[in-house]
Amino acid sequence: MIILKSPFLRITIISLILLSFITGCHQRPVTGYFKHEIDSIAVQWAPDIREAIFDAKLITVGLVMILQGETDILQAKEALTGLLKNKGITFLDSLKVLPDTAIIREPWGLVNVSVSNIRSASSYSSELVTQALMGTPVKILKKDGGWFMIQTPDLYLGWVDGDAIETMNPDEYKVWKSAPRIFCLKKTGDVFAEPSSGKVISDIVAGCIVELTGDQKAFFEVSLPDGRKGFISKNEGVLLEDLTTGTYLTPGNLVSTAGSFMGIPYLWGGTSAKGFDCSGFVKTVYFLNGIILSRDASQQFRNGIRIRRSSYPDSCKAGDLLFFGSTRYGRPRATHVGMYLGNSEFIHAAGMVKVNSLDSTRHNFSRYHRDTFLGVRRIIGPESGTGIQLVSDHKWYH
Repeated sequence: MIILKSPFLRITIISLILLSFITGCHQRPVTGYFKHEIDSIAVQWAPDIREAIFDAKLITVGLVMILQGETDILQAKEALTGLLKNKGITFLDSLKVLPDTAIIREPWGLVNVSVSNIRSASSYSSELVTQALMGTPVKILKKDGGWFMIQTPDLYLGWVDGDAIETMNPDEYKVWKSAPRIFCLKKTGDVFAEPSSGKVISDIVAGCIVELTGDQKAFFEVSLPDGRKGFISKNEGVLLEDLTTGTYLTPGNLVSTAGSFMGIPYLWGGTSAKGFDCSGFVKTVYFLNGIILSRDASQQFRNGIRIRRSSYPDSCKAGDLLFFGSTRYGRPRATHVGMYLGNSEFIHAAGMVKVNSLDSTRHNFSRYHRDTFLGVRRIIGPESGTGIQLVSDHKWYH
């Protein structure tokens, strides 16, 4: 196997490509067996394109075979190149592993606005796919003009305006992880220039994280990710190290947290007190009690303790997630999620955050949700792992 690393080889490739065009040859993908092998690596290492990048293909340019594309998983590239080598395939390796350190010199970042909008592409007109809150650590994978492609702690991928991210090199990121930080719990609030001043330097929402730099009676002295200094009331947050599931993750706390967001409007892609979609709502409720859930309803449906549809409501507990959707070819497809409150009621974001019931005798009965009900997943109880991670154990925070 020839690896495309030296300047000489790069010049050789350019020459071969030019020769191919001169002689009338065209690029053409290698199909059939090789494509099947590439696809098998993709299924193994990047089964969900919302959480991983693996875009690889073999092409021929004249007599040269080239492996092209990009991935954010080094092990996936190693698995693919090893497989091709074992098959006796000779090729030039042009498969990039993200981030490209020649372009991205600071591969980590912190969100520096209260709520950053993350989009499907690098433009304001692109679909809002999710949000990230101030102090959220992110991986920076690519750059396009003033936009960054980032990955959030729940592994979700998207594009964000670079002005919303304070970039960091690995050493700076390590310092941040070891610093004392405040986790904001109040639904909405402000960071003030001085304890006794009404001058606001930023707003904050529940789930924002700021660095603790001092203590002044009823206020925390804090530093925002971009270096702005200010003060927040002590009754608005706790030390991040104290956000443990042993203290916060109880059915009562989940119900109380969810209820505090009643009436907040629906926002596709929203995961903040400024607006929620259905999965963003339950994700935020759990995050404020120490758990990072997967982003979308279809992903959340894959995790937790399974409780069958027929066991509802007798086997349900407050805090369980209720899923709704359709069944296709015998397989359920979750497109909506809410959280069980008890007494046949669930809270969810649908138009706004509200409470409905699947009991036809109740005043808030929803026939549509009864007819599309798929089942229940219990989050309290399973060990921390993919899709259900403890904030206190997450390596991006600590």
